[in-house]
Amino acid sequence: MKKSLSVILFFGLSLAGFSQNEIVGYAPEFIGQEVTLYTYQDYVTMNRVAIGEGTVRASDSSFTINFQANSTIKGVVEIGRVEGDLYIAPNTNYNIYFPGSAEPSSYQNSETNIYFSDLDTTDINYMVLQYHRWFDAFVSYNEKQMSSGGFLAYLDTFKLYAADAYKEVEDPFFITYVRYDIAEMEQTYGGNRNSEQRLETFLNYIEPFPVYYENDRYMKFILAFYDKEFREYLPVTEAAIMNAIYRKSPTLLMQTLKSDIFLTDPALRELVMVDKLGRAFYREIEYRPNIIAILDSVSNQANSEVNAAVARNVKKYITNLEPGYPAPAIQLNRSAEEKVSWIDYRGKFVYFNFFATWNEESMNDMEIISRLVPKYDEDIAFVSVCADKDSSTFAAFQKKFPEYDWDIFYVGEDETLMRSFKITSIPNYYLIDQDGFIFSAPALAPSPNGEYKSVEETLFKIKKALHPAERIRVGEK
Repeated sequence: MKKSLSVILFFGLSLAGFSQNEIVGYAPEFIGQEVTLYTYQDYVTMNRVAIGEGTVRASDSSFTINFQANSTIKGVVEIGRVEGDLYIAPNTNYNIYFPGSAEPSSYQNSETNIYFSDLDTTDINYMVLQYHRWFDAFVSYNEKQMSSGGFLAYLDTFKLYAADAYKEVEDPFFITYVRYDIAEMEQTYGGNRNSEQRLETFLNYIEPFPVYYENDRYMKFILAFYDKEFREYLPVTEAAIMNAIYRKSPTLLMQTLKSDIFLTDPALRELVMVDKLGRAFYREIEYRPNIIAILDSVSNQANSEVNAAVARNVKKYITNLEPGYPAPAIQLNRSAEEKVSWIDYRGKFVYFNFFATWNEESMNDMEIISRLVPKYDEDIAFVSVCADKDSSTFAAFQKKFPEYDWDIFYVGEDETLMRSFKITSIPNYYLIDQDGFIFSAPALAPSPNGEYKSVEETLFKIKKALHPAERIRVGEK
């Protein structure tokens, strides 16, 4: 929840019907667009899952989302490439206003502030907002003294005020939120590298409490507290950890980590283990298959079902776009009736690229691709997707370049596709193997890079490998 979240009264939106949870929203800048409500499946990978959807009506610019929340969760409302956060309590309905964003458009979502109507003072959103306003006012009043190095002393004072102010509050999510928001600030400004400080933090904020998987503030604090990598342990422990990974044994790894006095709780230890395995994947290249094997074991045999889900998400996250792992799924529209996926190209390598007609580099590369297609199309399928915001510019592009006759699709601002390929800029290139697995990501571009290498060198090697008896020279059909 951003501190700038605002509560206002706007002209009323009536609640239509009833379900366990309902959001009725007003989004005049997004008429006709789809609305999706997500929540976080876990705060290690920040994996989001859709729990409800709707459409912004042309009649009154409103939308309705019906869903079910059995506990207080953090939600994300997404329309187009704009998103805003809110908290959702069980059996609670919300009236919201969803404005556009002032941030410049990009291939990552812009953030906006959600406005609420008629919030009860006991609602989680109202209490979080009021808490942050109170803290901001406290900091503003004591800014001069805090800036002279007294922040932690004043934070201790505020913590006492908060304990007194919220002693009658019964909402466990909110109490946890406040506790770990303050704990995070203590950790950030006070540090926990000193063993005495670290022990005090552990005894005050971790040891007495269960694992609050669904509380974003708790999870942010926990992941910062347990920031030590496997290689940062003392040599004897480090060697035992690496031996456990070498043996692909989650049981042995859990036993080794139990020697850490801050990991006595099995559920927390398992969660931290999964997080550290994900981080180690990028550093321990030779142990990557072992790490995947351990994550698979945890996915199936974890002590906590939540940790099992986290392990699955971590594996999916670290192997996404990694060579040898499945390429993200695609569903491209060849026509209203026909959709294209990787299976349609089985048996061929696929050179897959994102482009935009307004991007000069993209357009230069498309011209080069047009020359590569006749040379390599026997073994390589060329698939291009256009990310223009307006489909009319894509139609104009097709009319201008009829000679570009390979598979070219319009995807516009398909958030799911962009997110799955981690698109933050244009152009982007990927090479998919004959069975739909990542061969290289990113792949080389058609135009030479700073080392004078282009994707044609790779395509030539593929063609040569597939036709070993033929005498082939670069540039020949």
